[in-house]
Amino acid sequence: MRCILEFMTPDALVDAGESGCGELVMLMAQHMKALPPNAVLEVRAYDLAAAVDIAAWCRMTGNRLLEQNLNTKPNRFLIQKRG
Repeated sequence: MRCILEFMTPDALVDAGESGCGELVMLMAQHMKALPPNAVLEVRAYDLAAAVDIAAWCRMTGNRLLEQNLNTKPNRFLIQKRG
């Protein structure tokens, strides 16, 4: 089965680099705020805790984590803005 990341073009991209929890969340929030409802944001991050932080942020904000790929460097995440 092919993953969504292989064929989807996100509406915006955040390259968080080595940003940790607080900075990562702020970057995502800033970019997500500028997007229309249902738009998709791709986040790329090297931080080992990014998967946990991004999943928690999505639950708290009502945004949807469509997919995560932890086998790439940087890790890649697709988040859909709540409608």
